[in-house]
Amino acid sequence: MRVNLQGLAGRRVVLTAVFWKYGIYRSRGCTGRTILLRNVRDLSGRLLTDHTWINYTAGFDAIGEFCRGDLVRFTARVDEYIKGYLGENIDDRLARPPAVDYRLKYPRMVERIGSASPGMRPAQG
Repeated sequence: MRVNLQGLAGRRVVLTAVFWKYGIYRSRGCTGRTILLRNVRDLSGRLLTDHTWINYTAGFDAIGEFCRGDLVRFTARVDEYIKGYLGENIDDRLARPPAVDYRLKYPRMVERIGSASPGMRPAQG
């Protein structure tokens, strides 16, 4: 569980993070693009989570391609969700029990505030 995000649930916060890579999700017949961010911190520098996946939104698209190591600042809403296996198979439920966790949603006001090392290529998914 992302304990440091727990106290921020329901609030929109300003964050900084290191871009790591692009990803893809598939859900209910739809496909979308995601971004893996590492070392997500609040403006005081406190580490909120070591990593998180967020949706690739128009704010990220407007910046252009990111390279691994680029530092980004953005706002996002902290939201709680249930993770783990929610089906009826008891073995799977015991292996991955449902639990509350926290995620970042609706990233806005995205800006690149630092660049990766020169010579690094854009990250691939």
